[in-house]
Amino acid sequence: MSDMPRRGPSVLLIVSLCLNLALIGLIGIGLVRSGFRSFEPRPAGGGALNAQSLVRMFPAEKGKLDTIAQIHRPKLRALRQARNQARAEAFQVLDAPTFDADAFAKSLAAIQTADAAFETEQAKETVESVAALTPAERQSVAQKLPKPNKAWLRRAFRRR
Repeated sequence: MSDMPRRGPSVLLIVSLCLNLALIGLIGIGLVRSGFRSFEPRPAGGGALNAQSLVRMFPAEKGKLDTIAQIHRPKLRALRQARNQARAEAFQVLDAPTFDADAFAKSLAAIQTADAAFETEQAKETVESVAALTPAERQSVAQKLPKPNKAWLRRAFRRR
């Protein structure tokens, strides 16, 4: 009688196999629905044009570009904190039990002012960084940057 095989482990094996197949199917569906794009680092020069991105493009100019970045870094940090503070204050006004339209308008104006100050300082850093490059390096930067296109125009007149 001990020659008879036990049925318990084979049932567990089948259940485990079915669960694994279901899990693989769910993972596959998730990947297909997410677009399954490979995660690759952005090419140098494809993003913001600042001292740090220029250092990645031209490591030989690291000394000059780092000096420019160090000059602007404290002011940019303070302006970024001011931007975040202005946004926090706007949310506090919005979250208040009684809504004050004038106070909310002032907080939105403060956000615009803080953003403009930050972007102005960023533009100054960019101008100084690009000016520190040689003409050949500037031409290389211009070739690597994405060119503006009229995709917005095509989207505006697209049939829905």
